[in-house]
Amino acid sequence: MTARVRSRLVAAGAAAVLLGAGSTASGAAAGGRALEGGGEGPLYTMGFQTFAAGKGYWFTCPRLTNRSSEPVEVLGAELAGPPAQWRTGEVRAVDWGDESVGMGAYDGDFATTPVMREDHSGRPVRIGPGELSTVTYLVRAEPRSKSAAGRAAGCRITYRSAHRVYVEELGADFFLGPMRR
Repeated sequence: MTARVRSRLVAAGAAAVLLGAGSTASGAAAGGRALEGGGEGPLYTMGFQTFAAGKGYWFTCPRLTNRSSEPVEVLGAELAGPPAQWRTGEVRAVDWGDESVGMGAYDGDFATTPVMREDHSGRPVRIGPGELSTVTYLVRAEPRSKSAAGRAAGCRITYRSAHRVYVEELGADFFLGPMRR
């Protein structure tokens, strides 16, 4: 067997091992089931009945509980299913300790509220098996116009567990504009 054939076999074997182990090197993520909202339940609702175009509105994601037997590392959060008229993408992670926080915020709150100044979103947040996280994720929506009233379906959380990356959606009713059900 030549060195070239041997190296191809080794490379093919390594690729098979990585695929069998569930590697997410391609960037794909599996649907997760390790997280749940920290007691808020499926009727978690938050919104702003009046809004102005170009202003930032922050929605608080449900607090995260790791219901699995493995630790997880939260890598990020984003709005799930926001209207096209909302500019989204920014996230903050605030450690509120043991306090349960279900509030919305505005851009200026991060400058005036001391605990909100420390942002943990730039690094993974570890949640042990069965634990409720003290870090709460806030996701931002900026309406592009006065007619941008609408709803988002909750928070999409990306996390790592056992060397795999998962994405899980936690339902919530986030709205800008008049509250309608």
